[in-house]
Amino acid sequence: MKYSYNWVQSHIEDPLPTPETLRETIIFHAFEVEQTEFIDGDTIFDIKVLPDRAGDCLSHHGMAREIAGLLDLNFNAIEYTTPTVSAEVPIDVQTDTCLRYAAVRIDDVRVGPSPEWLVKKLEAVGQRSINNVVDATNFILLDLGQPAHVFDADKVSGSIVVREIRSSGESITLLGGEEKLLKEGMMVIADEKKALAIAGVKGGTAAEVTSDTTSIILEIANFDATSVRKTSRTLGLPTDASKRFENNLAPYVVESARAKLIGLVQILAGGTVVAAGDYYPHPQTAREISFTLTDIQRLLGHTITDAHIVKVLDRYGYSYQKNAEQYVLHTPLWRHDITGAHDMAEEIGRVIGYENIPAASLPFTPTIEFNEQYEKIRAIKFSLSAQGYSEVMTYSFRKKGDVYIAYGSKDKSALRSNLSDALKESHDMNRLNAALLGVEEVKIFEVGTVFAKDGESVHVATADKHGVKEWSVEEYPLEEVRTSGVRVANTAPASFIPWSPYPFITRDIAVWVSNEDASQSLQTMVTDFARQHCARPAVLFDTFNKEDKTSMAYRLVFQSPEKTLTDGEVEIVFKTLVSDIQSRSDMEIR
Repeated sequence: MKYSYNWVQSHIEDPLPTPETLRETIIFHAFEVEQTEFIDGDTIFDIKVLPDRAGDCLSHHGMAREIAGLLDLNFNAIEYTTPTVSAEVPIDVQTDTCLRYAAVRIDDVRVGPSPEWLVKKLEAVGQRSINNVVDATNFILLDLGQPAHVFDADKVSGSIVVREIRSSGESITLLGGEEKLLKEGMMVIADEKKALAIAGVKGGTAAEVTSDTTSIILEIANFDATSVRKTSRTLGLPTDASKRFENNLAPYVVESARAKLIGLVQILAGGTVVAAGDYYPHPQTAREISFTLTDIQRLLGHTITDAHIVKVLDRYGYSYQKNAEQYVLHTPLWRHDITGAHDMAEEIGRVIGYENIPAASLPFTPTIEFNEQYEKIRAIKFSLSAQGYSEVMTYSFRKKGDVYIAYGSKDKSALRSNLSDALKESHDMNRLNAALLGVEEVKIFEVGTVFAKDGESVHVATADKHGVKEWSVEEYPLEEVRTSGVRVANTAPASFIPWSPYPFITRDIAVWVSNEDASQSLQTMVTDFARQHCARPAVLFDTFNKEDKTSMAYRLVFQSPEKTLTDGEVEIVFKTLVSDIQSRSDMEIR
């Protein structure tokens, strides 16, 4: 949500720090500030309020209260009173998902453009001005976090009815002209003939306020979070109102929002309050929680003292008592997220600043339990790696197997009953890349779980040029491998170079050399050529002697990181090496 620095200041008696300082305070103690803008002498903060605090901080009033607590400033907690009238707006609530519904009728209003101060205030935080009455409801939404709606009273037939859709098929035309087909169970605000709005989400055109409107009904209500969320998601209608309701907006906010909205409408559009109604069957009560200093120290560290706790409770206006070692407090009505000592520890930690709490090691007594199977798997992996095998991991799902899953894809609908099938496929694919990998032979292994009808077991499988072998971990001949005399090569780690996604091409060249000097020269020529033009160093893969000459055969791998090479492109480069060799009298290409 976007917040105006000047708007927040209007809720706090003491002067705020500079926008830059305030931004850092919010980031390090409360929320992420995603962006800062400067508009017409004001600073606009785009603050990411997470769902656990959306119920109380998705408003300028709530954010000001949070900032006042962090900075120990005097917060303007102004109480508003609703005018007393004898007449009632008839309200018929027919569902438990409406927690509170307040309605106020105002006659003799004059609908028209909003004053410049209100237009600028709304536009600065991303809202478009519509008319003075609708703008008043949007102002209350942004100021106090309470969604409100306004109906043309002359277009409402009889009572305001809050009900659920009884059967799918009922539709509503929304403000803006979009028509939505409603489903059974969705909550609507209606009159005795038709639906007027989707409760907690968006209003309809049936009772839309226009420039001809002279009597209005203000709706200030609270709805069940789950019901609003389901309706909003099902209809694909995320709105500013639904975002507040689905994050457990407190019903008590209706009281101050109603009073402030009435006053604002009368300032902007005139009018007289002639009737009011308030359905509130289960008034909200504060939650009582208790904790001790020891509880907080256990979670945050022993540097936390009673003074720290009292400072936070006083700054945020908690009603509490301290009985011996125990704090007993009633959480503010707007803080649904405070449920126990763990939440209070988080509250105290973030206000004090985690950077101000010295780091300390947790008490830890190391205990190591010997797991025979795990230790054998480690030994197996070490032995196979020592023999030149590389570990791979294949999918646990196969097209066929002993155990099938309910909703698997067509070619992965069963759990694997062995490792061999997938390992053979992996070997067949990777052995084609032996030249690129710079190895004479691709050797791979896998350790993993297989699934039979009678249960699971862990297997080991290997794949090389001799085929695929598989054992259970218990059956694997580990002792035989341990005594085979294989030693692990001690090589220095090399920096990783990303593989090219394009195909490679190999070229082999065999050359007769007449003496040792020619052999060394050929090695240098091929090495230099590979360094300039090839994807990896040249490999001498064959050599033999015949009479007074020696045959040396090299394999070269060509690959581009940018495109697929053609045979013609490779041939042009390869011919330069051929030409260099042919120019030597002591070398002859076979």
